[in-house]
Order: sequence, then C-alpha cells, then structure tokens
Amino acid sequence: MPDFHLNYVPTFTLLQKETLAAMEERLLQASTRIPVGVLIPALYSDLASPAMANIIKELTQMQFVGRVYISLDRADLEDFRRAKEIVAPLEDKGCLLWNDNPQVQAVIQKIDDLLPLGPRGKGRAVWTALGYILTKGEVSVLAFHDADILTYDRTFLVRLLYAVVQLRYQFAKGFYARYGDRLYGRAVRLFYFPFVRSLRVILGNLDFLEYMADFRYPLAGEFAMFTSIAREMQFPSDWGIEVGILSEIYRLVRVPRICQVELTNRYDHKHQQLGTDPHSGLQKMIADIARTFFAQLSSQGIVLSREFFRTLKLTYLTHARSVVGVYEAFAEMHDLEQYDLHNELTAVETFAHALDNAFEDFHHYPFGSPFIPDWRRIEVAIEGIMEELTAALDRPL
Repeated sequence: MPDFHLNYVPTFTLLQKETLAAMEERLLQASTRIPVGVLIPALYSDLASPAMANIIKELTQMQFVGRVYISLDRADLEDFRRAKEIVAPLEDKGCLLWNDNPQVQAVIQKIDDLLPLGPRGKGRAVWTALGYILTKGEVSVLAFHDADILTYDRTFLVRLLYAVVQLRYQFAKGFYARYGDRLYGRAVRLFYFPFVRSLRVILGNLDFLEYMADFRYPLAGEFAMFTSIAREMQFPSDWGIEVGILSEIYRLVRVPRICQVELTNRYDHKHQQLGTDPHSGLQKMIADIARTFFAQLSSQGIVLSREFFRTLKLTYLTHARSVVGVYEAFAEMHDLEQYDLHNELTAVETFAHALDNAFEDFHHYPFGSPFIPDWRRIEVAIEGIMEELTAALDRPL
C-alpha cells in the first residue's frame, strides 16, 4: 500500500523497493545497545499449530531478537511438557511461561485478593508475562504478536521493531490487509470503522476519537514499545485488549511519538466465527471493544445516556450498511468471487445486537471492560510480589 499520505498518527507504508537486509543489519547493530524481546500469548492449541511451527523457525534465525517469551495459558501439565518440546528449537533464546502452574496461580490469587484482575483471557496472559519480563530486566524493547499468524516471516518484526529501536518511536502498531479469496477482518471493517465514525458524528471533534480513527488496522495484535512504558500500562483482561492498549498509549505518550507500520502486503491468521450467543466468537469481541470505548469516553467527562446509545446504534447501522456496498465493489474490482453480501449484512446486524449487550453491561458495570492494574501499582501495593511471581514462573515443576 505505498503512499505518502500524512495521517494524524505517523504512518510508514510498505514500499516495493525497500532494502530489508540493510534495515535488518542496522537493527542488529542497535539491538546490542537496546536488547529486544518478543512476547507471544498462546493456548496450547495455538502452540501446536503449523502456524506456530513456522513462527518458531523464523524466530530462531533472527539474531536481533534476544529473547522470546511465550505465555502459555489454560494448559495442564501434560500440555506444558509437550509445549517445551515444541519451543526447544529456540534454545536459550526461548522462555516458556506456564501460567497454570499452581505456584503461579497462587501468586496471582494473592494479587487478585487485593486488586481485582478481571476474568482470564488474552489480556491476563499478556499481563502475567509482562510482570516476569519487567522483573527480569533482560530487554528494553518488547514486540508483541499472536501465535496464529499463517503468513509470518522476518519482515514482520524487522519493520515493526525498526520503528522503535532505530527510529526511537515510543510505540509502533502494525497494520496490513487481510484477504484471500474473500475479504477478512469483519470486526475491523464492519464494526470498528463505522462504529468510531458514528461516535465522531455524534460527539464531534474529540482528539481521542481522531487518534483512534486514524489507525489502519486498530485490532491488529502486532505492536512494539519500550518496556518502561509497559510498566505503567493498564489494559482489559478480555477482547478489548487492543483498544485498551491504544487508549493507554494515548494517555502515556504524545501522539507524534506513536506510529503505525505496514508489516506485509497480505496477512492471514485464524478466523473467528460470529458466535452462537453474546458470550462467544465475534459477538463477545465486539461487546468487549465497545465497553472499552464507553469507559474511555466516560473517563473524559462525556455522559453516555440511554438516548445516546439508541442514537449510536442507529447511526452505526447506517454507516455499517453503507460500507458493505463499498466492500462489495472493492471485492468485484479485485475479482474476489467469495464476497457474500448477505453474510456481510448479517454480520452488521449481529454486531448491532452485540452493541445492545455492551450497553446493558456498561450500565451495570460503568468501568467497562475490567482493567488489570498496572505493574507499577502492584509492586508498590504488595512488596516483593513481582519477584515472587518470577520465581514461580522460573520453577515450572
């Protein structure tokens, strides 16, 4: 997507004649002064997939990456033992963190008794690993990505990390196009973009919404930052994690020191289903994302009444249905024969129902999606707890 359009958030698109080898060499030199790590949250099913096998193979060849932290979640002892064999090719670079170790869970329960952590999910897996990484102090810059990327190669991390390690942006967010024989990314195409547009129509010119609207793939799980920022960062324990992290970065960092980087020409990973009820699939994801937005807006003094929610739903439906027509034309232009207008409109209507659930949850729980306390507060509230967690993770058996 090579272009020179200047976004509100500094944006680096992918040019066709970039010299990846030169970028990687400069990154390698810089990594001797600024150690680099990678954090990957994963279920065992993710870790045992062909996608993760390729990710591990690529990571073993990246000399600029000093440590790879894999946060293994919802896994029993047998899963953990098999996982150790899977990550063995990483050798000393690899660090497998077993979150379901009873010793680790005992430490986490001690924290939860004083500072509620919210339900388990991707956010909790990231948070647990962050506590370990910050205590160890082995890396200065940390990249995050998921374990189910089917089109993964070294370009991902070279471009993502280069913006932070070499260009010294404080935070870099990855973006890309998701398509195959059809357009993917329904959550961002059919919900996030028209949802944020609707908020801007109703609430007017808010700097926060301008910032959140400017990301080209805001729900992407790939980003990098300095670990000093991670210590002070709160984020949701559920599917609102990406939106929550973008909101926290907005609070902690000036926008000119934030950037987004196009990582690849085409990206593919495991596809989520719409879900059969409000607590599964994309329906739950949409509700979690919406609640995170509502909490952020309320914290800025905006009153979200029942009338506001009714207007927002109708405005969202109007904008979402209009973009479906645009994506239909887009698919025809690129000869994507699998585009299904009915399925796209069904997704929009399902997301509108998910908004209803988000509205009700927000009225019952006005803080929105549960935010996990930042590690800076936790280490002050419970002396020695980070060292205790780290010791438990270092003694998995």
